[in-house]
Amino acid sequence: MLFSNSVLGTSKNYSLKTIKDIAALANVSIGTVDRVIHNRPGVSEKTRASIEKLIKEHNFQVNKTARTLALNKKYDIAVLIPESESDSDFWNFPRKGIEKASEEIEIHRTSVRYFYFNQFDPNAFNKAFDELLEDSFDAVLLTPIFLEETQERLKHLERRNIPYAFINVELPNSNNVLYIGQHSYDSGTLAAKLMSLLLGSDADTLVIKVRKDNNHHSSIDNRISGFKSYFTAKKSTSTIYDVVLPNTKDQNAINEIISNQLVNSEIKGLFVPSSKVSLVARFLETAKLQHLKLIGYDLNDENIHYIKNETIDFLIDQNAFFQGYEGTKTLFNYLINDIIPEKNIYLPIKLLTKENVEYL
Repeated sequence: MLFSNSVLGTSKNYSLKTIKDIAALANVSIGTVDRVIHNRPGVSEKTRASIEKLIKEHNFQVNKTARTLALNKKYDIAVLIPESESDSDFWNFPRKGIEKASEEIEIHRTSVRYFYFNQFDPNAFNKAFDELLEDSFDAVLLTPIFLEETQERLKHLERRNIPYAFINVELPNSNNVLYIGQHSYDSGTLAAKLMSLLLGSDADTLVIKVRKDNNHHSSIDNRISGFKSYFTAKKSTSTIYDVVLPNTKDQNAINEIISNQLVNSEIKGLFVPSSKVSLVARFLETAKLQHLKLIGYDLNDENIHYIKNETIDFLIDQNAFFQGYEGTKTLFNYLINDIIPEKNIYLPIKLLTKENVEYL
């Protein structure tokens, strides 16, 4: 229903329910009524006054979704996210959320088109974003992993007045209509507190990043900052070491790098600020070092396996499916129903252990 009439028992012997009814009664086109409703030019003052009088007399409220259908209007949303390496890869889960939302909004003549990139390759990101910019979209949902590259291309969206929203990664000082994801800094602080509870605040720890490029992905960097700040605030005497693993499937190379970090050190805990924590868990099992405490992120089949056998002590879940689903639905409502969301929607920092992972 395009309009709802809240005045019951009206003296009129007709009921105006749609924009088509208004147009028929006023003897004008549907487009003319739409221009009046949205105060657009191209309508004579006499016609405008007549239509406004009808709307006022019957206390009509606009339902934009129905109006979209009546006017045969279509909306296209672009999605720019990293490609999934496997079904258990983190980025497979927000994609599934986006797909679920897409199915729900398809009936409202809103479609979604995907642009994928390698999350470790800024050139692949640039290519995918540039391809997106070659076409015309009503809104864009993206993950701004590469800072400078994103900022440069957002200017093109802004010049075209195309709204955009972020999932998983925040980009401060941007004109996005929405960010949905965790507060990365606070989640890192939580990880540090957990580590301190496991080992004491003065135990040495190792922070392990799994990225070829060390200068991007602000969410991971913010988690690490939050982790380190906790120990600084506690005036801890511990040493926090850092290592960056290659983006490789060569487990032997990964094992060697971590082993070299552990030699001649007093490291008792390992913090992996990403979903790749299973790479480290596999090393601990192979080296029979499960006594070391391990904290990481996100649910996937491999991580579930290692938390069940307690090689991983804690996982912090980001609710990746919901990020994709809610990000898409929020952009849809922004476009269709003029619903302006809170700019930052921080999701709960959900803590998972062997004892509760089965109940999610």
